[in-house]
Amino acid sequence: MVVSMNGVLTDLVRPDLANHKEASNLAFNEHVKALKKSGRDISHFAFGQSPFPIPQCIVDGLKEFAHENAYLPMTGIPELRAALVEFHIRYDDIKLDLEGFVVGPGSKELLYLVMTTFNGDILLPAPAWTTYAPQIKLAGKEAVIIPTSPESGWRLSADILTKALQRPGLKQNKILILTNPGNPTGTCFTEKELKEISAVCRQHGVIVMTDEIYGRLAFSGKHTCMVKYYPEGTILTSGFSKWASAGGWRLGYAHFPSTLSSLLKAVRSAASHTYSCAPAPMQFAMAKALRENSSELDRYMKDCTRVLKAVASYCYKELKSVGVGGVQSEAGYYYMPDFEVVRKGLLKRNITTGDGMSQAMLEADVALMGSHAFLQPAEELTTRFCFVCFDGRAALKALQDVPVSVDLDDKFVEQYAQPVVLGVQKIKSWVINLTQ
Repeated sequence: MVVSMNGVLTDLVRPDLANHKEASNLAFNEHVKALKKSGRDISHFAFGQSPFPIPQCIVDGLKEFAHENAYLPMTGIPELRAALVEFHIRYDDIKLDLEGFVVGPGSKELLYLVMTTFNGDILLPAPAWTTYAPQIKLAGKEAVIIPTSPESGWRLSADILTKALQRPGLKQNKILILTNPGNPTGTCFTEKELKEISAVCRQHGVIVMTDEIYGRLAFSGKHTCMVKYYPEGTILTSGFSKWASAGGWRLGYAHFPSTLSSLLKAVRSAASHTYSCAPAPMQFAMAKALRENSSELDRYMKDCTRVLKAVASYCYKELKSVGVGGVQSEAGYYYMPDFEVVRKGLLKRNITTGDGMSQAMLEADVALMGSHAFLQPAEELTTRFCFVCFDGRAALKALQDVPVSVDLDDKFVEQYAQPVVLGVQKIKSWVINLTQ
């Protein structure tokens, strides 16, 4: 500890964290909210929060169990774990071990506890969610970045992974973070791709920590779970922030196979010394809803997914019509448009980076995060596009009498996702102005 001349304590932060900042997506979201509060009509495509209401059966459960105030096991209550076992049998055709769970205040916390207790390297395909790399740094490690490309749908391939594992200096123990469906890409791994990646991981003894928080929102309705192909080496993480629209409830879980019992034990210990347990009312409410309201939740997920699919398709087609590239979304809330078409126009304003482009877009009342925050090169003109700034409650209400087999079209989007439509039209005008 060092005391400066004016009595202020200095050197209090670990040197490797001296320039550490808060999560870029959260910080940018607060900035955009402040601009909107000041009167700016910002089209906000920079934050991935569910636009839909929490299912009523889950809300009712929270009211019923609001009195629950006891500390609970960090593993999660038995009722919730049993419900999760059945949940994954129903949707993923996998049988998880009741004793392999840790339930926490969001899967984000559990991802971090795995990183901080793990003894080895952490492999991170890019582009990646904004929090992975900072969490790895907080855990006292350096992320081993593995770049991917739009040609592969931004998905890691077995060949790319094999080459990455040949890098000199890698530790014997390795965890690969696999996000499926992707954030910020919105793309999904195929069964063939996961089988091939599993073979490489099995050969080289690589553990996979698969973040499948958007799994229930695959537009095809058929999410492919990594545990199915690499059960002995996969840590599955997920939660209720996305498919159940309960982001602020902070309830998530991780599941470990018996072969990783030592790591599970370490994470449970870390959980007991940090957050103690996930919130009791939320656990009881979610357990009851999963156990007693599967049909209602199934319809809810299907309706949310087809709305998101229609909005995603609209955004992709409209931006493509003015030369904006990108890989079409297959799940969740996102895709990554490529604004290379405006590079010459930006150069006239001495703008050469994606972050600079994002600032220029703000001038046009559009908020998008440049992909540098997602571990892409600074000069790349891709962004993460979150197409969820609309009233999901109204959209779901409009589907009450519409069979789930009916796909939604652009007319539905134009009627029930007007903020998205208006924002996309702003972007199109901005692109056209820069390319004329």
